[in-house]
Amino acid sequence: MQVLISSHDYDYHTLIKVAEMAGLAGIVGFHAAGEDYLLTFPDGENTEALVADYKARLRDLENNIWVH
Repeated sequence: MQVLISSHDYDYHTLIKVAEMAGLAGIVGFHAAGEDYLLTFPDGENTEALVADYKARLRDLENNIWVH
């Protein structure tokens, strides 16, 4: 499964850090897509859940940063 993430929303280092925190380092692929980022998740039974968890962690990180 592929997910396009805007560089206006998140930078590359944040995407990598969230993958590490989610235990997905080395599992999720990161590719340049113009100025944006294309993330590739392995196809499987729980792919949708992995993507949902990853996106939730991105939102959680954003909320924790901007809350203060």
